[in-house]
Amino acid sequence: MFDESLIVQSAVSAFNNAALATPAFFWLGLLMLPLFWVVYKYGNQFMDLIGWNRFDMQTRVIKWTVAMSVVWIILFGGNYDVLRDSMTLLPFVTAAIVFMGMVFVGNMTRDIKLPELRKMKRWERCKYILFYMAILAIVGLTDLHTWWGPILQILAFVGGGYMGRKMKYKIRNVPFVTAFIFLFTIAILMQPEYFRFAQLGNLTLLHLFGVVCVGIPLAGSVVLRNVAPRGKIYHSAYVKLKWLMRCMVALAGCLFVMTESVPVFIGTCAMAMGLFWLKVIHAKTVPEHLADRLLMLGIFWFGLITVMPVISCLAILGWMSIPHGDFRQEIRALL
Repeated sequence: MFDESLIVQSAVSAFNNAALATPAFFWLGLLMLPLFWVVYKYGNQFMDLIGWNRFDMQTRVIKWTVAMSVVWIILFGGNYDVLRDSMTLLPFVTAAIVFMGMVFVGNMTRDIKLPELRKMKRWERCKYILFYMAILAIVGLTDLHTWWGPILQILAFVGGGYMGRKMKYKIRNVPFVTAFIFLFTIAILMQPEYFRFAQLGNLTLLHLFGVVCVGIPLAGSVVLRNVAPRGKIYHSAYVKLKWLMRCMVALAGCLFVMTESVPVFIGTCAMAMGLFWLKVIHAKTVPEHLADRLLMLGIFWFGLITVMPVISCLAILGWMSIPHGDFRQEIRALL
């Protein structure tokens, strides 16, 4: 009756039942609705107060999203006792996320000169060295399940920042943040409990819906930015192909709900890209700012599933900086 394994199993079962009934990100999102309303209502005044220009708001949103995601994965993720597989690939995925994020951060801050330790006094040099060592120690503590875990994370952190600062060209913001968020979402699906997304991988329809709401808008944004409308495909053939693609997307979505599989999620997003591509190829014109709106929508949902309301608020500010348009009519035409 008082066996330790039975007590632990009972606790795990209770956590699983709670996760199935109360997904944390969903209820926290509901609690944040008043905050989102305030940001939407008074966002323009806030941007004027801190001196943010609406014309470069998208760039600011992307920079802060990547930077805060790197800090989040270092400080918030990381309980390897809950991993289901002893030979999990998650340490390499998190290291890739840290590396990508630091490449971007280093590239965006390459014009900022770092303090030169050689020209400092001894006590100032010691202060900076202790500061750097503390940061590296925090990064290394994110992976202690093996002896090489801290080394991998520290090398990803330092190597990414160094490579980003040494690049001769500037990284394109939108393609990078799209790939970055998509990789982050795949990592969450691989090991939901590691990211506090669910207990032992038990995902509800709300969990899966939240993940899809990140992937589909990003897929639409990629297509709209890289495919030009051509007015091709006869209308009768287009209608048949459109309904075929809709059915394929729906079937892929149902399969994803049943399997919770990463490859199926990637396939669902690919099917959605095919549907969007078909629409853009057939259309003569597409809404000018729809790609930007879809990107902000994807970032907003990304902030929700990672329980980072600051990112969601930044996405709302980015949405407000886009010229006004009828999003409901535009997305209906796209689907």
